[in-house]
Amino acid sequence: MTKLMRAAVIRAWGGPDQLTLDQVERPAPPPGWIGARVEACALNHLDIHVRNGLPGVRLRLPHVSGGDVVGIVEEATDETGERLLGERVLLDPMIGRGILGEHHWGGLAEYVVAPADNAIRLPAANGADLARYAALPIAYGTAQRMLFTRARLRRGENVLLFGATGGVGVACAQLAVRAGARVIACSRSPAKLARLRALGVAETIDADTDDILSRVLDLTDGGVDVVVDYQGKDTWPLSLRCARREGRIVTCGATTGYEALTDLRYVWSRQLDILGSNAWRRQDLHTVLDLVTTDALEPAVHAHFSLSRVAEAVAELEERRAFGKVVVRVA
Repeated sequence: MTKLMRAAVIRAWGGPDQLTLDQVERPAPPPGWIGARVEACALNHLDIHVRNGLPGVRLRLPHVSGGDVVGIVEEATDETGERLLGERVLLDPMIGRGILGEHHWGGLAEYVVAPADNAIRLPAANGADLARYAALPIAYGTAQRMLFTRARLRRGENVLLFGATGGVGVACAQLAVRAGARVIACSRSPAKLARLRALGVAETIDADTDDILSRVLDLTDGGVDVVVDYQGKDTWPLSLRCARREGRIVTCGATTGYEALTDLRYVWSRQLDILGSNAWRRQDLHTVLDLVTTDALEPAVHAHFSLSRVAEAVAELEERRAFGKVVVRVA
């Protein structure tokens, strides 16, 4: 007998109207995978990119996005999965060279399947805890690797954040503050800059009214040690000028465009390190999960929405009203 589930379904590439709440066939876990009842799924800009259609990525429609998933394991196909039956787990979205919600059906649904090896047991949690765990993988895992593995950020260093009020940006701010760095954050929203200061960010720059380079030079001795820039085209030339001699610039994306102008004079004269950082590794997830479990880190959750209000949840992110993570509660 065919089992059905509710899901936020993409049936055609395009704008917000292409995301509809519908009944679809529930997926069955293949060998080595588990099936989990979804409790919470956090949104990322990746969900918007998937709906719009990613250049060079071929996906079959209909499709369900959603990569940051907490759920209860209800089905298993091998011994590894059987040991997880009844457990609450966080799913590592990285599946081989693909990502849950992008290359595979994701968690904006009542049920999801994933490799058993991708399931990370969670401690006993009440309903309020689900959002803080669902917020972690893509944003906080990416930020952890970008700052500490790639950029080698150290206590006492100055770090400049472009796009500081999105999911990855807020995660970078929190993790850098916790590590003892001095954070300088840029945003076009005074209200969001105030929220960053409440999280411990030392200095904020209003990108609409301030001269960013002048402010950075006033606040530092010749520039910052680390620049985090995943906006790309619009901010990249400025990133090169804001980095001090022998500074590091790290990027994990390009939300304003990939064809960013690089003035090589700054690269060689200042001996800059330009670093790419792609996604996360399992250890990054364990690191941020341990921080949350021990209450050393509280992920910034902007709002909760039910699955029936998923269109509103996505709009909150897409229209840039969110500060931090937007979480869809399914169960």
